[in-house]
Amino acid sequence: MSESYESSDSDLEPAEPMLRRVWEDEPDEADRPADAELGDAHERLNALPVRGPAGWLPAEALAALLVPLCDAQDALARLDARAAAAPEVVHDGLCARMALAEAAGWLAYSHVWVHPLDLALRDLGLTGSYSIATHVGRPMRDMPNTYIRRATGPWEDQDTEGMLSGDEVVAAALLLVRQLIRLARTRENPFGSLATACAALNQFGPDVLDGTRFDQWRAEHVRAGEGGRLRLPPVLTAAHIAEQWMTGGIVEQPNPLQALLAAAGVLVGSGALRTVIPPFWTAYPPLGSPRAGNRAEACALPLLRSDVAARLESAAVSGWLLAFVVLLAEGARAAMRELDRLLDVAERGRGLIAGCDRRARLPAALDAVLRSPVLTPKGLAAELAITPQTATALLRELRAAELVTEITGRRSFRAFAIMAKVS
Repeated sequence: MSESYESSDSDLEPAEPMLRRVWEDEPDEADRPADAELGDAHERLNALPVRGPAGWLPAEALAALLVPLCDAQDALARLDARAAAAPEVVHDGLCARMALAEAAGWLAYSHVWVHPLDLALRDLGLTGSYSIATHVGRPMRDMPNTYIRRATGPWEDQDTEGMLSGDEVVAAALLLVRQLIRLARTRENPFGSLATACAALNQFGPDVLDGTRFDQWRAEHVRAGEGGRLRLPPVLTAAHIAEQWMTGGIVEQPNPLQALLAAAGVLVGSGALRTVIPPFWTAYPPLGSPRAGNRAEACALPLLRSDVAARLESAAVSGWLLAFVVLLAEGARAAMRELDRLLDVAERGRGLIAGCDRRARLPAALDAVLRSPVLTPKGLAAELAITPQTATALLRELRAAELVTEITGRRSFRAFAIMAKVS
């Protein structure tokens, strides 16, 4: 006859506290007051400013900023993850195109409207001086995409006076493109030390950094943000760092280009973005407030256009913080649309090269046009070590397949860029 055995809770309970079931030490959710969770969240929210920069972001400001902040973090995370999963040539091509879009957005802030493709043509030496072209009344020759293939909206509002004095600022924009592409490739923060910061900024013109204040800015803001001691989300840490650059006396005449480059370096160098660069200036042309002409406001951090800010702004949120998170979110979405375009061309290109012989150069040519925002027959010939005639034939084949389009409108010295599928 079998002996019955009744177990009790005390018989089954382990002696070690670490082996106890977690739910036995926690109150049942049904026993908690209905508003207990909201009360805990409110208490945590009020505690945040104590851990963050004193007096910089009150709890009510953070609460008002939560929705656009979450939107920006979500858009950046999606962009970063999708770019990481893309083929290498698509990832490299996306970063190069993002850098051009960032430079074009910064030029718009400086009252010089140039399409990213025209910037790429200028970088290749295929166009002349914008100021001369504007002065003689032939800007469409050297800026075909800005004037002929422009989208509706801000690109139509060209500032003639800005273009007449714009060659210097366009040169700075091309330097910014190179800085951002280098940042995307190396993932090294150019503001990681005084020496690298000087090397990065000296390219834009003579501007002496105050070494003592730079080290203080790095210790109090950059290192604290990278180490998590600011207890702020990465996007707000970057906004705080940019703001402190403008007010910390690190350079005699700080400007937003320096401040946003510093913020981008921190977001990338800290690992907050692992595959792409932060797309801040990209969304400035459609969303940004026109920069004022006086010197004080010309060197201020950019803000949103009044009608855009009116839909989002709260009295508790400063204009800069709101502009930073909104422009980042919209820039990330623009970059994802560009990624979709690249992936579409890559997919259609795979169908074109499916039956190619191993010795065919068409697959390598497809990779080249995906990687480079603008490609010339001469550039393709140099990259693939083939003759210019062969390169021209390859580009002609890609054009016939509607994978690339010619962007200069010329019969010689032509250049090609990928084209979106026409639905």
